[in-house]
Amino acid sequence: MKTEIIYTGAAYLTVMLVTRKCPTCGSLDCIRPADEVLRQAFTIYAPCPQCRGDKPLDKFTPLVELGLDIDTNYGRCPFCGKRHLDYVMAHVLDILIKEGQKDASAALKDVGTPLIVFGATMTEAPHLHSKSVVMVVDRVNKAVARRILKEVPEIKGVLKRKGNPSDSVGILDIGSNPHVYELMAGCDMRADVISCMLGDVCLYRGQADCHIEFWRNNSVKIKAIEKLFLDGLLDDGVIVDGFASVGTLGLLAAMGGAKKVVLNDAWLPAIKNLLLNIELNSDALGVEVERIVDPSTLPRVGDEPVLVAKASGNVELDVYFGDFRKLDKAVRSCDVCIIDTFPGVDPGPFASRWNGIARKKVITL
Repeated sequence: MKTEIIYTGAAYLTVMLVTRKCPTCGSLDCIRPADEVLRQAFTIYAPCPQCRGDKPLDKFTPLVELGLDIDTNYGRCPFCGKRHLDYVMAHVLDILIKEGQKDASAALKDVGTPLIVFGATMTEAPHLHSKSVVMVVDRVNKAVARRILKEVPEIKGVLKRKGNPSDSVGILDIGSNPHVYELMAGCDMRADVISCMLGDVCLYRGQADCHIEFWRNNSVKIKAIEKLFLDGLLDDGVIVDGFASVGTLGLLAAMGGAKKVVLNDAWLPAIKNLLLNIELNSDALGVEVERIVDPSTLPRVGDEPVLVAKASGNVELDVYFGDFRKLDKAVRSCDVCIIDTFPGVDPGPFASRWNGIARKKVITL
C-alpha cells in the first residue's frame, strides 16, 4: 500500500493506492492502479513551457554527422528534467555504435522501436522522465543492454527483436511455435491507455511475450466495438471475444453495456496479462474477480478450454484458456462473437463455425 497526495483546488486529499509486484521484475513501481495511470496518462509526457520548443532531430542523417556531444544530460530540460524522445534515441544509438552493434553511418531511424511505458494518444512528441521507454532493438547483447539501462535513465528495459518487425509476438495458432522477443536487461512491462466513447481502460502487457499494438482513439478495431454499441448489439448481450489477448476489445464491450463477456485466448502470457488487467480495471468495470485456476499450473499454449477466472458485478466476465475452435463446448450460444486473429491468419473458418452460434452477429477484425 502507498499513498498519493492530490490537490483538488480547495484541499489536499490523501489517496490510498494498492500496489502490486510486477510479474517481470518484482518491483512495486511498474504496476500502477488504472485510475492513477488514467489521471496522468495524457499529461505525463508533455513538455513543460521551457522545453516545449525543443526541435526534433533529423531521423535520416547519420548520427555522426549531426555533431552532437551526447551524454546523460544532453538535451535535458533544466526545469522539468525531461528529454525529448529524439535525444533519448540519439543517446541509445550512440552507445550501440560505440559498442559495434550498429554501423557508424546509422541514423535515428535505425535505432529500433521505442515503446512508451504508458502508451496514450499524444498530440506532440513525448518528453521523457526516468524509466519511460521499453526499447526494442534488432541487435544487442546483454552487456550492451545493461550499459544502455545504466547510462540512459529514460530506458526501462531493452528487448532484442526476433524476426522481422512485422512478425507478431505470441502464437499465430495453437500448432505454431511461439514467436517472442528476448528481454536483455531491465523490465518489459508497459501499458496501453485506451480512451473512447465506451470508457477508459489501462491495459498492461509484458512486451516480450505479447504483440505490440499502437492503439489510437481512431483505431479501426475500437471503432468496430463502438459501432456494436451504437447499433445496440452490446445491450444486455452475451459477447464472445475469441482471441482476447490482454483484453482490449472484450473489456470495452463489457463497459459498453454487455451482460456477459467471454474472453478466450490460447497463449498463457496473454491470459496472465488479461487477468491482471481485469483486476486493475475492476472499479471501472464494476466487478469483483474470482480466480479459479492458478495460471502457473497451465501449459504455455492451451488446447481444451479451461475456465481460469470469473468476475461478477455490473457485468459477468468468464476467462477461458484454450483453443477457440473448441470453445463452443463450453459456450453454447452468444449474441455477438468478436474474432480478431493475428495478421496472416484467415478468420474465415472461425467465423463460419460461430455463425451458427452467435445469434446476432459475428465480426472479424
